[in-house]
Amino acid sequence: MLYETWELLIWKSCDGLLPALQRMVKLLDVDTSEYNCTIKAKRSYDGYERYGVAMNADHLKGTVSTDEANQGSALKLIKVAPCINEYEKAPSGHDATTNWNIFRSCVIPEKWMTDESGYKVYNLTVLEQHPYTTQTFVPMGRGADEDAYVVNVAPDKNGLPDFENVEAFIFKGNTAVTYNIGVWHSPMVVLGKTTDFCVVTNENDVPRENCVEVFYNPGIKIQVE
Repeated sequence: MLYETWELLIWKSCDGLLPALQRMVKLLDVDTSEYNCTIKAKRSYDGYERYGVAMNADHLKGTVSTDEANQGSALKLIKVAPCINEYEKAPSGHDATTNWNIFRSCVIPEKWMTDESGYKVYNLTVLEQHPYTTQTFVPMGRGADEDAYVVNVAPDKNGLPDFENVEAFIFKGNTAVTYNIGVWHSPMVVLGKTTDFCVVTNENDVPRENCVEVFYNPGIKIQVE
């Protein structure tokens, strides 16, 4: 069952310690203490199409229609990812608007460890979904060949994340990511340094219709080589 709480807390943001009033919209907490498996993040976008779109020109060329643009100075890849609003299906009936937001995402050191092989391992403790909208993150200020962030996703199983089948993908700085409606994914996991993202999504004024979360304790291990 969904439940919603307000918590007054002090949280460590990219700009220091800030007080925040945080609205938590949870489905449930899941004990993963008996799940002893490490997911290896993939260095390929192949397979991500079941969850959304890896928006990289080289990856998508040959799979979508193209056209010349700007008097021949640009190649347009046409309709590479949708921006879908299905809030008419939401129980409240409240309208949603399409918004551009900016997320400043920072590295959280306490979520990372180094395993015995010397690889970095991220502790994934939450998966979320947006039941009525797609969501697209566009990284800013990262190099084209730079490992910029990790996308963690999971199939749906009876309305909840199938956490035993989480998949992880390493995205470069020249690649945006779209999550399809209802796809379970982690909050943004950046690599190396604080990164700004332009984010386009649809939102109304009902938090539980915008985003719901499932929490995992002690978590799911994601290995990043």
